[in-house]
Amino acid sequence: MRRAFAPRSRKRFCLRMLLPAGLLLAALPAHSEPLKLGPVEIGGAVRVNLFDKSWVDETKPRDYWDFDTAILDVDYADGNWEASAQYRLYYYADPDYSSHFLHHGWAGYRFSETDYVRAGVQKVPFGPLPFASHSYFFSIFYYLGLEDDYDLGLAYHTQQGAWSFDAAYFLSDEGNYHGKSNDSARYSYDVVSDMGRSNKEENQLTGRAAYKFNHAGNATSEAGLSLLYGEIPNGATGETGSRVAAGLHWVGDFGPWNIITEAVYYDIDLKNPVGQDDRFVVMGAYDFPYQVASEAYVYSAGLSHSWEMSVFGLQSLALYDDYAYMEKTASGFADTQQNVLGVSLDFEGPAFVYVDLLSGRNHAYASPDYGTAFGPGATDGGWQHRFNINVGFYF
Repeated sequence: MRRAFAPRSRKRFCLRMLLPAGLLLAALPAHSEPLKLGPVEIGGAVRVNLFDKSWVDETKPRDYWDFDTAILDVDYADGNWEASAQYRLYYYADPDYSSHFLHHGWAGYRFSETDYVRAGVQKVPFGPLPFASHSYFFSIFYYLGLEDDYDLGLAYHTQQGAWSFDAAYFLSDEGNYHGKSNDSARYSYDVVSDMGRSNKEENQLTGRAAYKFNHAGNATSEAGLSLLYGEIPNGATGETGSRVAAGLHWVGDFGPWNIITEAVYYDIDLKNPVGQDDRFVVMGAYDFPYQVASEAYVYSAGLSHSWEMSVFGLQSLALYDDYAYMEKTASGFADTQQNVLGVSLDFEGPAFVYVDLLSGRNHAYASPDYGTAFGPGATDGGWQHRFNINVGFYF
C-alpha cells in the first residue's frame, strides 16, 4: 500500500496549498451580508479546493488546487409563502469539462412554523436531516443518492409533539443541465442514462418518521425510520424496474458532542436489455457517471466535537471523524469503505473552511478507478487518501 504523503510531497503540499489558502482568507472582507430587496434575499458563495491525492504519480505534473464552485442563492419569504432557488457552476480546470446546474428550486406554503408543503426541486426527506455526516465529502450515502439528494416533486412536513413526519412524491429526478455527459450534469446522484444505459428515476414515494428524546442537561437525540420506493423505467426495453430503500438512523446532541449513525438497505431492480449486467446501475452527478452496486447494505457512524471561540476571527471549530461501510451483495463485488477525519473552521464574516483527510477503499473519490469503485470494485484494492482543504467565501 502506498503512503498517503511522503515527506517530500508533504513539503511541496504546504508551500503550494497552505500559502494560497492563507492569502485568500486574509483577503476576505470582515463582514458580508446577502442583498435584501423586500421579501427577496440574494446571496451566494465562491469556493476553492486545495488537495493532494495519494494515487497520483508524483513523477508526473499534477495539480494541487482547483476551483470548486460558484453559487447563486435567491430566497423569498412573505407571510406564509416562501420560495428558494440555488444555481451552481463547477469548473474542472479544463473548460471542456465545466458544468452548471440547478441545485434546488421550490415554492412552498407554511401552515405554521413546523407544518409546511413545498413543490419543486427539493431535498428528499430520507435519513438524518439535514445531513448524515459532518465533512465536506458527506458520507457514502451521498454517492448512492441517499444523502442530500434533490428531486422534482411535492413534499409535506409536520411536527406533532416529539414526532416529526415527512411524506413526499417525486415525479422525476432534478433533471440534466449543462455538461458533456448525456445525463449526469446535476448536483445530486441519480440513476442516469449514461455509459450505454437507458435507465432513469420516476414516480418515487418517500416517507420519514422521527422521534425526539430529551435527556438530562439539555441533551437530545432523535431516532428515525425512512422508506423509499420508486420506478426505474428503461428506455431501450420499454419495461419498468424499481428502487427500494429502508433506513434507520439515530442522532445525538450532547452539549458540544454530536453523533450521527445510520443503517440502510437498498435494492435496484433493473429491466435492462438482454446481456447488460444488472448487478450494477449507472449513477451520475457533476457531469461524471459511474457504476454503483444494485443492491447493498450500508452503515455509517460519525462523531464530532465543537468549540466556540474568538481567536483571530475564528468563532467556532469542530473536529470530526465519519466512517461508512458499503456491503455489496453481488458475488465477486468488493465492498467499499470511507473514513473522513477533519476539522471545520467557521470565521466571523464570510469564510468557512473544511480541512479533511478522506481515506477510501473502492471509493470513486479516493481511487484511480473512478468508474467502477462503487460497482464491482477491486478485491485487492488498497486504501487510498485525499487530503483536501475547501475554502469558501459566503455572502
